[in-house]
Amino acid sequence: MILVPEKNKNLLKTLMEFSYAEYGSALEMLAAAKKTKSPKLKIGYIRHALDEYRHTALLHEVLSNQVKRGLGKFEREYKFSPQNVILKGYVDKEAFLVEKLSLKKFVEFVYSNEFLAKESFDWLSKRIKDSESLKTLDLIKKDELNHADDSIDTLEDIMKDELVHHGMARKFYESKFPNAKLEIAFKREKIKNRFRLFYFKNLMFLNKIFDPILNILISSFGKIVNFIKIPKATHENLMSNNPNSAV
Repeated sequence: MILVPEKNKNLLKTLMEFSYAEYGSALEMLAAAKKTKSPKLKIGYIRHALDEYRHTALLHEVLSNQVKRGLGKFEREYKFSPQNVILKGYVDKEAFLVEKLSLKKFVEFVYSNEFLAKESFDWLSKRIKDSESLKTLDLIKKDELNHADDSIDTLEDIMKDELVHHGMARKFYESKFPNAKLEIAFKREKIKNRFRLFYFKNLMFLNKIFDPILNILISSFGKIVNFIKIPKATHENLMSNNPNSAV
């Protein structure tokens, strides 16, 4: 995972956000594979991308399992749309991370966010376990228990992959930049990630406020334009040409 999304009280919505983050990470890894000239590193990036694509599909399965358990209804927003990866900020529309960052900064970013992702998936797993404990055993059906167990197992498998990615990034970093202090970079990236989430959360809030206002202005302007009647290319007085014209 590249950018860790915000943990939401709505479990289903959070799962969907994580699937977009994983999909965005896959695209970032493919971009990195395209840019590098090292065959070994290229293969590593491609394998990483394949893992992230698989995680995206697995998270959709977890979401489906939770719906089957009665922990919410499938909403329209839970239907996966690739363009949301950009709209939600998981991939910058201007450039991929590997194009904006140096190799050192890029590996620091991956190393840090892979570990943060592991922690987040651990949190998701606990959320599912907690939701299970809220029901009494008499009310839980056997198939619902199976769905819960499957979801937890799936998230644990994803966590293992994230730790592998985290470890590989560390190994590469220490071999490439032996004198650099990776733990300091980790703390720095952790703080940056919090600021990204804060910025994007407030950006989305402002969009909800100003988008309707802009839509009203655009709609009003369109109605005004309909009253404007442009005369033919003559030297006639525009005001006397049509008294009903807004021009």
